[in-house]
Amino acid sequence: MRRIKTGICGLDELIGGGFPAGRTYLVCGEAGAGKTTFALQFIRYGALNGEPGVYLTIDEKPEHIIEDAASLGWDFEKLIEENLVIVAELTHHFVGGGISADKIIEEINAIRSQINAVRLAIDPIAPLILETEGGGDVVRMQTLVRSYIRRLVHALDEMGITTIATSEIPTGTNQLSRYGIEEFVASGVIVLNFRREGMGFKREIYIRKLRGVNHSMNVYNYVIQKELGIVISI
Repeated sequence: MRRIKTGICGLDELIGGGFPAGRTYLVCGEAGAGKTTFALQFIRYGALNGEPGVYLTIDEKPEHIIEDAASLGWDFEKLIEENLVIVAELTHHFVGGGISADKIIEEINAIRSQINAVRLAIDPIAPLILETEGGGDVVRMQTLVRSYIRRLVHALDEMGITTIATSEIPTGTNQLSRYGIEEFVASGVIVLNFRREGMGFKREIYIRKLRGVNHSMNVYNYVIQKELGIVISI
């Protein structure tokens, strides 16, 4: 099984050398947990090692993402100039309502093809999911959403691209995603948590699932450092 190194300090050792290539992985966490840092680190590591990547931002402007990377000491402008990274937004597609999975897939494939990207980050994934009208029928709505997410994820996997999709955990809940479905379709789920300690908080990470990998089930502390990004204590 071909592996894609994550670039996250300490994570590859916990998952047998990296993510199985060509699959989609969900990174879940509360606001401020480091989901965007994780996604940027994944794309940057690939670019620096000959694996071009696309960073799709939904909630932020591309220039803000580039500025966030710069605050960590990462020069994404240089990677973009060298055609190793594309930072793009899909927000304009959502003016006036949702968009079909096929249109999203077509757009992603067109962007990916520009630099033959093998890595993709979607930050976050929830807004890509078509807002369906279930007519008050919760079961029907869940079926439509599941079908939409499965279509999107399977299409990404068929492209042969390894994808990180972020998902915000609403504070104070046990949810891992907006719809409660994304984590079942993804090939793996990484959870970033906060734990209260004394007068402050510590960040924790654990691997909820990773198909085809005999991974650690332990909870580990991590910090976010300039230049290094996320560093897991193992």
